[in-house]
Amino acid sequence: MEGNQGKPRRVFTPQQKFEIIKDIERCSSIREGLAKHGIPSSMFYKWKRQLAVGIHASLRNTKPLKSPDLKKLEEDNRKLKELVLNQSLTIMNLKKEMNLD
Repeated sequence: MEGNQGKPRRVFTPQQKFEIIKDIERCSSIREGLAKHGIPSSMFYKWKRQLAVGIHASLRNTKPLKSPDLKKLEEDNRKLKELVLNQSLTIMNLKKEMNLD
């Protein structure tokens, strides 16, 4: 067997898929719209599911909220870094005073 000897495979952009879905939904019947565009019903419903998932994903808040525990840990970390910096500066100044540099 030689594989796919029927029609050549068509590739649709996301915009084309969206337009086809909307056009099929405007037709008097889904069957009529599918025939007009020459696509199987399984493809149409797959595209509709993908569209619904895509819309849902695009509306989702992408920035995760910080928990109070995480905020506290970040604040503690900042304070500790500041403390280490101050101690390092103190040690450096003491070395200079004692000429241990």
